[in-house]
Amino acid sequence: MRVLIVGGGNVGLAAAKAALVGNDVHIMECDVNVAETVKNILPVSIIKGDASNPRVLRNALERIKPNVILSAVRDDAINVFVCLNAKHMRPQIRTIACIRNPEFVDIEEDKFEGVDVLISPDKLSVEKMINVAILENAVNYEKLDIGSYGLCTFKIEKGHDIVGKTVMNLDLPGDCAIAAIIRGEATITDISTTEIHVDDRIIVFGSWSSFEKFNDLIGIKKEAREFVVLGAGHIGLSVAKQISEMSDKIFVKILDNDMERCREAAKQLRKVIVVRGNIVDPQFLRSESIERADALISVTDIDERNLLACMTSLRFGIRKIVSRYSIEEYEGVFKYAGIESVTGYHKLIMNEVTRNLRTTEHCFVHVMEQPGSFCLAYKLDSASPLRDRYFGDVVVPEGVNIFAIIRDGRTLFPDLTTKFQKGDDVLLFTHKTDFIQLTNLLGKNVPEF
Repeated sequence: MRVLIVGGGNVGLAAAKAALVGNDVHIMECDVNVAETVKNILPVSIIKGDASNPRVLRNALERIKPNVILSAVRDDAINVFVCLNAKHMRPQIRTIACIRNPEFVDIEEDKFEGVDVLISPDKLSVEKMINVAILENAVNYEKLDIGSYGLCTFKIEKGHDIVGKTVMNLDLPGDCAIAAIIRGEATITDISTTEIHVDDRIIVFGSWSSFEKFNDLIGIKKEAREFVVLGAGHIGLSVAKQISEMSDKIFVKILDNDMERCREAAKQLRKVIVVRGNIVDPQFLRSESIERADALISVTDIDERNLLACMTSLRFGIRKIVSRYSIEEYEGVFKYAGIESVTGYHKLIMNEVTRNLRTTEHCFVHVMEQPGSFCLAYKLDSASPLRDRYFGDVVVPEGVNIFAIIRDGRTLFPDLTTKFQKGDDVLLFTHKTDFIQLTNLLGKNVPEF
């Protein structure tokens, strides 16, 4: 497949990395310096030009004949305009627009004639950060494109109720399953006889209600009711508004040093306390008693400011700190500093691009936070090696856990007597799995990833 990506910034680079597997990727960039940087980073073809110019765009489309165009420049209107023009010039092309302003995303997609898919990193990151913040034991959340299901990672701490128990002896909620356990640098997929240890990260598949039940099963040391949001931009406003409206028992405070942003926040957020001040100043944070917060969420527009604010907040003993970042290289810096729950544009974009480019009628692929880990949903056909076999008779490759089956709209959690059937969507967690072994297990329609 030929893919044309417009824009070589952080979002464009993340999209290109996700699209590289099995595709011929081209990037169009009007800034010469950015174009040279991209050329040195990725094995892609570079087209220097402004895609918002119809003549330049037409020349690129005629030259490359792309199957997909993804526009990821900073201006939302240009992204929509590029997609609209591309669809007009090449009606069969699939168009994807990256959108930052949430008001664009609230509009029904069919009102954007010419845009097949809208991707909003900000909207996705808001949902992810809120879900992590309100579940006391959660450190990560991944929304799957499978019904209303997701993957939630829970951190086990000293004193939790399930420490020392084996997975097979856990009284799990009926609509969830454990996909994997992260222990230090190791990823455990053969989990049934695994004993739960302190500092384990347990990846759970299920619905939101099952995550709440699993959170209770672990044990809640202190119910999350007080939240502090750092940054009153549109992301901060969205986070604060949604959390404050969840319950009358929840208290939310938003802090920012910009007077205009604080005034706008005060107008929009009737249930939220708005305070102006320097969010990286320890004395200001101490004066606002942030040590009482059950979760702190840092969502300013500047990565360095988020990092410094989080590191400052760590000194106050806040149990959970959630932050966003936009530059890929900052992920390691945040985690080295002790900030585990971080949300980056590149991971969100990679999964959206993967879903739209590499998911087929046979297989859905989701990229996990852990390097080399994926979640797959594979539909069994008549030629699949799993068809008509019992789960107990299947030799599962190292690094693979088959944790659920979706059959006729129902979700099953297989045991040794479960028989696979044609049409089943088999859900697997894989970690550094040999591709040939995975193909031998599922069938030839497994996409390369």
